[in-house]
Amino acid sequence: MGVKHTLLETAPSRVPDAVARAVRQFAASDANVTRAFVGLTSIAVDFKQPYEQLAAGFVLADEGAAALQAFADRFYAELPTDVQAGGCNVLEPAAVDDWSAKAQQVFAR
Repeated sequence: MGVKHTLLETAPSRVPDAVARAVRQFAASDANVTRAFVGLTSIAVDFKQPYEQLAAGFVLADEGAAALQAFADRFYAELPTDVQAGGCNVLEPAAVDDWSAKAQQVFAR
């Protein structure tokens, strides 16, 4: 099964306040998070009609294996199901510029 995720231009009106608030509060409670975004993604599975899904993206200070696992565990334990649906996206340096340009930044330290 092939899955393609594409980050779309995300107007502020496309990000519900409750989602932005949940991601912001989660990010603020984790000292490892330096920035957090919410963006709209287009997801195509096996070349079928794509659908849109909000996703959260995070920039972490420590991306070591233990830190990543702890972060992912907290993400899936604490965030609402609608936020989890977009996946636990830890952004690589090359992706940060794209998220900065297209998504809504909801947290920065």
